[in-house]
Amino acid sequence: MGDSNNQSTHFVLIHGSASGAWAWYKVKTMLEAAGHSVTALDMSASGVVLVGHSLGGLNLAFAMEKFPEKISLAIFVTAFLPDTEHQPSYMLEKFIENTPAVAEGWQSVVSSTAGYETFMRSTAYNLTPPEDLTLQTLLTTSGSLFLESLSKANKFTKKRFGSVVRDYVVCTQDLLVIPSLQRFMIEHNDVKEVLEIPADHMAILSKPQELCQCILEFARKHA
Repeated sequence: MGDSNNQSTHFVLIHGSASGAWAWYKVKTMLEAAGHSVTALDMSASGVVLVGHSLGGLNLAFAMEKFPEKISLAIFVTAFLPDTEHQPSYMLEKFIENTPAVAEGWQSVVSSTAGYETFMRSTAYNLTPPEDLTLQTLLTTSGSLFLESLSKANKFTKKRFGSVVRDYVVCTQDLLVIPSLQRFMIEHNDVKEVLEIPADHMAILSKPQELCQCILEFARKHA
């Protein structure tokens, strides 16, 4: 796609676990105000920039593997970014290994939603306005990290997944997917460019303007 300064870009936003398309409402509004077309879904489409947050990064990866020719750029926002050397579950396993207490807490609240607000306030939403956590708590549904099924899935390939340009937004104040894990995933991938913002895990709510600027810069350079 061309320079985003001269023409509209179509962004597809993919949410994380136990969340929904609604979570992108701040970033979506800002991207649209900048003149772009924005769809908050978790499905691939033709000739688009895919943006994935949190566990949504794995959805991006599967879309990249299946439809690489339809995706001009994949942007991972403190998201799980798999590699081509290990099973798709590998980065989730590293997450559990590196931060076992946080991982156990996340798995627990994602599967049952009990204790969701308390856990998320101390990890994912530590810098996010409290009303956004209230909204998330009211709208959240139970989910899964899909660890078992991911461990049995085929590895992503360099020919397909690896052919899509990847950029990454590191959230330096993330207490859920901690910065060292974000950088570990980047080091195990051929990431085109990395930008950092001083945000918690829910950058899409706590730092929407900064995140929007990162997305637009990536699209201008690489889409």
